[in-house]
Amino acid sequence: MSSQTNTISGTNTGAGAVATAAVLGQMAYAQGSDKIKVGMLGCGGRGRGAMQNCLDADPAVEIIALADLFESQIKAAHDTLLKRATNQGRVKVNADHMYSGFDCHEKLAQCEADLLLMATAPAFRGRQLMAAIKAGKNVFTEKPIATDVAGCKEVMEASKLAKEKGLAIAAGTQRRHQGSYVETMKRIHDGAIGELVGGQCYWYGGGIWFKGVSGDMNELQWQCHNWYHFTWLSGDQICEQHIHNIDVMNWCFNGPPAKLTALGGRQWRDSNAEQVRTAKDVCKKFNNGSEAGWEKYNGDIWDHIYAEFEYPNGARCLSFSGHSPGTSRVSERIVGTKGTSNCSGSISGQNAWRYEGKDIDPMVQEHKDLIASIRSGKPLNEGQRVAESTLTAIGTRIAANTGQVITWDWLMNESKQRLVPTHEEILAGKPLYHPISTGRDAKV
Repeated sequence: MSSQTNTISGTNTGAGAVATAAVLGQMAYAQGSDKIKVGMLGCGGRGRGAMQNCLDADPAVEIIALADLFESQIKAAHDTLLKRATNQGRVKVNADHMYSGFDCHEKLAQCEADLLLMATAPAFRGRQLMAAIKAGKNVFTEKPIATDVAGCKEVMEASKLAKEKGLAIAAGTQRRHQGSYVETMKRIHDGAIGELVGGQCYWYGGGIWFKGVSGDMNELQWQCHNWYHFTWLSGDQICEQHIHNIDVMNWCFNGPPAKLTALGGRQWRDSNAEQVRTAKDVCKKFNNGSEAGWEKYNGDIWDHIYAEFEYPNGARCLSFSGHSPGTSRVSERIVGTKGTSNCSGSISGQNAWRYEGKDIDPMVQEHKDLIASIRSGKPLNEGQRVAESTLTAIGTRIAANTGQVITWDWLMNESKQRLVPTHEEILAGKPLYHPISTGRDAKV
């Protein structure tokens, strides 16, 4: 499908041009000739999952381009996709559409794809999203969309630009596309449990991988390979995983909290013998065989953060996130003056109700909804709200790291926090290590 004649996103930016493109796309699809050309940025486990979710969502999807920091990841993702029988004839990635290196997102944004999927380390998603929108691409981006305040604000700007250009942005907060959550939230917003007065949300799990050096990667590449353990790359666990539950709380209240209070710390990661051993091996690799200073290679994220979210109506919700061996709790609960709900299919109280519908895999449904919005000429734009949920997580982390109450007004109007190096600094290849927070850090 030519980008000049029958493209999904098109190069025109007016609303009428987008609607026309959508109508043409629907006509061609009905005749079985329409193709949605997809490029993937970030070919690790989540990236491969996102590609398969997109392929499963619509038979017109074709994967035409792959991009990642590491060439090995591109090859592995390509081989994995080809192994599945239902993908045959739909993975059409030529060698000149495989882009690697720290500037791979810029190359991908210029290819003829209609839709870009993004699953790189969270640190880079703001600038990568902006590049894609400027290039006229529809986007699916994994969550969180940033690791610092500056990154969230960049996504908010990209969201505004996408609206102006008639482009879609969908985010990987899949509960927003899950039938049981959607139907429950409709009832909560219609007053089924009365005025919202409180709630709880949790993501507490057993732990996460910790990776050593692979092949001939340099130190910055190793950090990016082991991105989860560095706050500037992942945003810490509260951003990377707990954002799902935070997003549900914000959904309940139709917006972010007014105030954030939190505390937490780090203890388990420093006593995990296997992780410590791996960190020392990495240190020796990059420190001429010496273990001196190995601690910085052990990452800087915390184990646990307890928080209170105070919403504009005065309601207060408790949050608990982190990692500890042998634990598991992932859920939400909202409390109103007339009842309570788990937010995902059940209401107790005066208007008791239980969801009886059938859920489609929400990680597929979000792609179905995204593609349908592009076809209809009414593109989804989830950029602002996923930026707000990410910023809620970041603000909570700042509250825990500083021991101070953080307000939404301060985050939006005063904070200057920027953890991620510029693109030029990244291209220079210098690794970046921040000290582990003491809980008494300066507020920035």
